[in-house]
Amino acid sequence: MSASGRGVEPLSSRDELVAATADHPFARFDLAQTLVDPGLRVPGTDAVAWAQHWADGRLGVIVLGDPDDVGVLAGGDSLRSWVERLAPDHVTAPVDIYAPLQEALGLRGGNAWDRMWTTAPPPPIAAEGDVAWHDGDAAELTDFVRTHNPQPHALPGQHPQQRWAVVRDAGRVVACGCTEPGNADPPLLGGIVVDGSLRGRGLGAAVTAYLTRDGLDRTGACILGVFADNDHARTLYERLGYRVGLRARTGFQVRAGRRAPSRGAR
Repeated sequence: MSASGRGVEPLSSRDELVAATADHPFARFDLAQTLVDPGLRVPGTDAVAWAQHWADGRLGVIVLGDPDDVGVLAGGDSLRSWVERLAPDHVTAPVDIYAPLQEALGLRGGNAWDRMWTTAPPPPIAAEGDVAWHDGDAAELTDFVRTHNPQPHALPGQHPQQRWAVVRDAGRVVACGCTEPGNADPPLLGGIVVDGSLRGRGLGAAVTAYLTRDGLDRTGACILGVFADNDHARTLYERLGYRVGLRARTGFQVRAGRRAPSRGAR
């Protein structure tokens, strides 16, 4: 039977969802422990959709699968009515299957980004010996981040489990970064900021490597997100052993009284 003849059926449990994703990296490293709904699938394929709360508390729908099979999901009423019932904050899918979902669900705005992951220690970085855990004033660190990144994705104090690392020169912070809880066990790396006058000295790589080693020691994996057009950052992360597990696009349903959020830094 062709995929178009299979229809769509609900998934009844987390275990069914994990099996249906065929060990996709997003399911391995980003599948929340508590699902809002294990979702839908096209039987006999790896096309799935599920709903979970992301680490920032927002409800998101994630869709994975082969483009033709996801077309089955997007082409019927099951996915649309399921999403309307859940009223998620956003919908995320691989860039190559986003278009039919965008049309079917009326998605607007959003951004393209890559989820990257690693389970291997990074190579030695010369400046890594200058990195230390931040034990100073949170206001000092916040001022540094805002000065050198006007639209930060992570700020000190946003989550009690953040772990900030810094490089100092003559007592002042010149580079920083953090890990914070991700959707699942692996920590999410972010907030990598370097003093603009010192870029090119490997400080960002050193902070990233330091935080990555800590994440690997604690959970065996570390993840991060990078905007799709940030080739410089992606190259750095790949040099440190990160791999792209999902080239994604996230969009927002336009509903009465709500505007799609603007693009933020990642």
